[in-house]
Amino acid sequence: MSHRTNGQPASPRRMACNLLSAVALIMLPLAAPAAPGLAAAAAPTEGFAAPQFRSIWQRDDGPVAAGKVSPPWMWGPGPFHTNYEPYEGTPGASHLVQYFDKGRLEINDPEADPHSPWFVTSGRLVSEMVAGEAQVGEGGRVYKIGPARQPVSGSFGDAQAPTYAAFAGLTARAAQAEGQVTDTQLDASGKIGLMQSPPANLKRTKYEAATGHNWADVFWLFANAPDRPAGFDWLYTLGYPITEPVWVQARINGKTQPVLVQLFERRTLTYNPANPTALRVEMGNVGRHYYDWRYADLHTAQLDTKYDVRISVAPKPERITTVQERIGLHNNTGNPMRTVVFHAPWHHWDGVFTLQAAVVGDRQVDAVWREGINLEVTLPQAVPPGGGVEIAIGFEVRPRPVGGRTGYDRTNDILSLGDMLPTVVPWENGGWQVYPYSELGDLGYYLHSAYKVVIAPSGSEKLIVGGTGELSAHDPARSVWTFTAANLRDVAYVVSPRFVDPTADKDMTRQVGDVRVLAYFLPEHREQAGQQLALVAPALDWLGKTIGPYPFKQYTLAEMGVPLERTDNYAQEYPMAYFIPTTWLKLGVAPGSWTWFTPVHEATHQWFYSTVANNQLTDPWLDEALATLITAEYVRANFPAQYAQVYTQMTSQANLDRPVSSSVYSGFADESQYAATIYDTGAQMLNKIRLAMGNSDFYSGLQDYYAQYKFKKATPADLRATLQRHTKADLGAIFGAYLSR
Repeated sequence: MSHRTNGQPASPRRMACNLLSAVALIMLPLAAPAAPGLAAAAAPTEGFAAPQFRSIWQRDDGPVAAGKVSPPWMWGPGPFHTNYEPYEGTPGASHLVQYFDKGRLEINDPEADPHSPWFVTSGRLVSEMVAGEAQVGEGGRVYKIGPARQPVSGSFGDAQAPTYAAFAGLTARAAQAEGQVTDTQLDASGKIGLMQSPPANLKRTKYEAATGHNWADVFWLFANAPDRPAGFDWLYTLGYPITEPVWVQARINGKTQPVLVQLFERRTLTYNPANPTALRVEMGNVGRHYYDWRYADLHTAQLDTKYDVRISVAPKPERITTVQERIGLHNNTGNPMRTVVFHAPWHHWDGVFTLQAAVVGDRQVDAVWREGINLEVTLPQAVPPGGGVEIAIGFEVRPRPVGGRTGYDRTNDILSLGDMLPTVVPWENGGWQVYPYSELGDLGYYLHSAYKVVIAPSGSEKLIVGGTGELSAHDPARSVWTFTAANLRDVAYVVSPRFVDPTADKDMTRQVGDVRVLAYFLPEHREQAGQQLALVAPALDWLGKTIGPYPFKQYTLAEMGVPLERTDNYAQEYPMAYFIPTTWLKLGVAPGSWTWFTPVHEATHQWFYSTVANNQLTDPWLDEALATLITAEYVRANFPAQYAQVYTQMTSQANLDRPVSSSVYSGFADESQYAATIYDTGAQMLNKIRLAMGNSDFYSGLQDYYAQYKFKKATPADLRATLQRHTKADLGAIFGAYLSR
């Protein structure tokens, strides 16, 4: 999504900048970053993804946050990561999770009774890390990640402190030992011994028959202290103990100290006799540890998916569209594949998307909707690892008469088919990545695949079609348009009998090296088409020389009709394409204005989003902040007189009240807050990185990043690591002030 201006309807996706203060521009100084090694303030916490999460945190940690009581924290200052993680057996085949320093809250069934004390659960993170398996479904369904090598207590990388993996030998049931001294110690290798002189006279108490372990007396007192918040339930928060209490050596604040540790299903409790009395018992940082363990090596399966699509468009007034889609994919997940999940956002709107059949071989198979927009197809037999399957999906769409990227503009007779095709969602860390509909951010998250899409009228009407892919075949007599390309994340098309055909009109094309740029516009907008071509062509050339070559032979510009919905009033990029609302064309392209640099922003997304993939739902800043900053950089390099104005517009709402690393599900109050965080503040952060590195090293790093992750998915850690390799400046303080993970 490109952006909006002051007074325009809000937009839910891809905005280049937030111009709520466009009339009164406030110049933000391009401040130099902190010197290398200078400590920076930690990033703020995210918002709460659900009111029930907020209620639990407010009950347990609200008084600490308000300074009314002293720590320790029960959860932490606030959430730092929000996601929908795979979880079979739930209505959506995924569950909403929010990570805190000390644990994780989750909603497994959003349709359950929200007043139930178990509507929100606390994740069994410690049990999973000790076992080396993440639970991804009911009935013991797990994904084997491997032993967690994070120290249970102390600093990360401390070679003396036992990791969660080292505790695996302590999970067997123990004998009842109430009243006995706690003098067992555990070293980093997992070896158990006796401590001759424990640093504190602690004993075991209360034998927990459910798991067969004895509580340390200090932990039992902590869990049942009278000053615990009203409604606090230790079983809900901690779970049962899964080990005996043991002493470990942990490095804390640069000093190795003896610490008593006991692992519970959901939490870790530590006792440090060197701490002040009120802080001797604390919750371990299991939320951070688990996140680092589960997401450090995110296994994303490349399914080698191929789409063969036939689209038939009926005449107006409704432009009913029928589609036959064949999807072939290989099972590279490492697990038997029993289902395949497709993301189909058009099913979100009532009466728009009608599934006719899902077929495997010659057999119609079961298909159910998850959370309204995710179609789960059950295969007749499991596909073994390394095997393949082909699925045929037939469906009909009755486009909403709302214009924009996902509807039909009846007045101008422009049909926009953006995000229409059911698309296989990624498989990561043991399950399909299933996300619900969100008005913020992208409509889906996909990986690169090969496409062949044929679009034709259902009758004898002559249609002009433009969009994603290279126009590999065109039959003007029958008005059949065929688009093909590999390494596409998704596809989108605009269709109208009124468009000027750029394949027959050289004035509607530009050549940039070996890239052919095609413009699909109404005849009354020829002049504006020329303006858009004049803006995009040099940007493609500069981006190719500055970041890396554009990987395709074609790029499409098109108008997409009058948007009648608030959530459609924006420009929109897709792989190999950029669509702009018809109504925006009358606004002109005065140098320095948002309509002047919007086409550059959308072109930049061909590098960051289309070629280098990311999860735009959990890490939207990774493409949006980059596209915003690089757009400003294009202006700085080529139109220095307009740079100050453009940079100010792009960062005028920068306000670090939420971390730039927030997801679209992180509880943003509204779209303005989302735009200010992801676009404005994200661009400000990256500009500080540029200044710290210097232009030469910064662009060398971006070129490396682009080349290394071309047609692959990148993570924020990948970008950070790549840029850091290209500079002696310490980028950690800058990133740490803006990113919570």
